[in-house]
Amino acid sequence: MSLRSRPATQVALAMAAGFAAGIVLRETAVPRVVEPVGTLWINAIRMPVLPLIVAMLIASIGGSRDPRAIGTLGARTLGVMLAVLSLFAVIMVPLSVLLLGGLTFDPASTASLREAAGFDPALLQQVSLREWLLSLVPNNPIRAAADGALLPLVIFSLAYGLALSRVSDGTRETHVRFCQGVADAMTTVIGWVVRAAPVGVFALAVSVGAHLGASAAGAIIVYILACVVCLAAALALLYVVAWQAGGVRPGAFAAAVLPAQTIAFTSRSSLAALPVLLTDARAKLGIPEPIAGFVLPLCASIFKPNSPITWPLGAVLVAQLYGVEFGGVNLLVFGIGSIILSLTVPGIPSGGFFVQAPLYLAVNLPPEGLGILIAVDFVPDLFKTLLNLTSYASTALVVSRRERRESGPSPA
Repeated sequence: MSLRSRPATQVALAMAAGFAAGIVLRETAVPRVVEPVGTLWINAIRMPVLPLIVAMLIASIGGSRDPRAIGTLGARTLGVMLAVLSLFAVIMVPLSVLLLGGLTFDPASTASLREAAGFDPALLQQVSLREWLLSLVPNNPIRAAADGALLPLVIFSLAYGLALSRVSDGTRETHVRFCQGVADAMTTVIGWVVRAAPVGVFALAVSVGAHLGASAAGAIIVYILACVVCLAAALALLYVVAWQAGGVRPGAFAAAVLPAQTIAFTSRSSLAALPVLLTDARAKLGIPEPIAGFVLPLCASIFKPNSPITWPLGAVLVAQLYGVEFGGVNLLVFGIGSIILSLTVPGIPSGGFFVQAPLYLAVNLPPEGLGILIAVDFVPDLFKTLLNLTSYASTALVVSRRERRESGPSPA
């Protein structure tokens, strides 16, 4: 079930009203009282995410009689992801220097920001490339599900679905029907939760508005504005991609993704909005279920196109704050690293900062500067999440169109 035009309007109005109420009432107890309502609603909509993703992946892959078609679909999806990441990196790495390279901060301002961050840089060292690689293959899929580790579950689901192609037709069809039934049931649960979207979004927006009111000023405002403007420009570019490469006009695309965008923006979690996007991608964008069920969960697992946009901006800001020279080869290394490491970002608010420490060390930037960026990330993270979620839909559109053109019917 998806939000139709009227409920979508109600959700948008609820978000606007919540923002206004939060800003006006930020000095009162109202935001703290209302916040649990929004949290409960987000928990309810995230509850069916993992079983839905696992069931849809297994049904999509196991239902294909040709495993090579799944391999082709995966390769095309990764190709679109890398193309978008590379495009954003090529544009943003030099642009970040132009936007923020002239900023200057006095020592008192820098010391104040460090103190406000209150961040232990040792926390960043807990996430390493080696640990991430080892975590990709879960030794206990049940524990991975309990921990909310999406990418290991995706890999498990891929292996499970591919294994079904090696068993008898009767066994395979039984598994596929069961997984499709689970997916249908989870979609129904999502429909129930989405009916309460105006209430949940209003409660979340009140909390967001209260936070915005307290953080809309400060020495770091130029960085925040640069992030928001660049992310908004990238978001607009995705609408063009959906139109030119996906075959859906901007107005229709905007209407289709608005309900999921609203949830993503207010919750700062693309995973929270994924169930609604999965439903609306099929119902409103016409993406075949096998493609939507494969591409969208894969995107949610590893595709974070905000990284090559905001990471260079943050690096330039940290370089200016600490008086470190940042340019030339370091810029190139940072641009390439932002593409590669973006594939390891966990799907949590501000999760990208926890994988950047090795990249900062490689270009001689102090990792403790990431604590300052985390402290001021609330507003940029709203738009990062919005961009990430929208990129999932545009990627699925592009892949779906190419599948129709080059492979005939989608794998089923």
